[in-house]
Amino acid sequence: MLLHLMKLSNLLQKHSENTHPQGLSHSLGDGFLMRQNRIFHKVRSKALDLGFTYSDEMDSDYLTFPMGQLEEILQRKAIPYVNNVDSLKKINQNTNSGLDWDHVVDNLRPNYVFHESCHAIARSVSPKNSDFQKRLLTILIEESFANTCEFFAIADAHDQTHRTFLEVNSYFTVFEDRTNLKKMIEQYNDTSVFKFMLLCYLHSNFLNERLDDKDLKRILDLTSFKTSPETKALKSIAENVFALNPRFRYITTEMYLRLNGIDQPVEKALDFDFLKLISENQPIQHFTDELSNYGSLHEH
Repeated sequence: MLLHLMKLSNLLQKHSENTHPQGLSHSLGDGFLMRQNRIFHKVRSKALDLGFTYSDEMDSDYLTFPMGQLEEILQRKAIPYVNNVDSLKKINQNTNSGLDWDHVVDNLRPNYVFHESCHAIARSVSPKNSDFQKRLLTILIEESFANTCEFFAIADAHDQTHRTFLEVNSYFTVFEDRTNLKKMIEQYNDTSVFKFMLLCYLHSNFLNERLDDKDLKRILDLTSFKTSPETKALKSIAENVFALNPRFRYITTEMYLRLNGIDQPVEKALDFDFLKLISENQPIQHFTDELSNYGSLHEH
């Protein structure tokens, strides 16, 4: 990919030139994204408002297996990250600025504070449920919110530097549909587009492998498009929710349920009509609406 054909020294310079009062100076590209990426900035500001903090103190559990530490992070309200800047500066100096980004990207430890901050927001406003299906649904809405925020972040990634910094600060990025996403955001209410994608990611996190016309209509019925959206364009951006390897989605969902104390076989646990449950439950509807407002690219 052309994305990585740039000098490491140039990226380090961009990192140093772009600082932000709420940015993490030891996380590569964080300040740049705080200044240039609307949803990245919005998520950080909200997480800080909710009392979450960020720390680059060594955490061996997190360094070993970040995905396994989510519940601990949310309970402590402290989101860890690694200092992946100072080492790059040393390497750059030791090679007389001769390295390309491609030389380091595959072995660089990324940071996931964006994704974890999304979980922090969602957990903080999540309705409390003792009912098994409602609890499971809110857990997967939380993950779908994080997925959708990462997807929406590509809308502002208009150059090579922005895309590179976004890649190293996200679990998963796909830039091919950026044009379609921007068109949908400009043409329709961005909160409605966000909620549509959140529900599509939820559909995927319930381990569905495709979005048929019936599913599409049911999801649209739960959104609030003021004008009838272009179905072809919607289906195009919705395909992004299936970009992850199906086995990865299965294993990730199963592990996520285990970490939340749900020991049922994953197929059995997810065997219910989650769209029907959303449509019939006012607190969960409010939850998805509130998250969609947090995730939109404009103030409401």
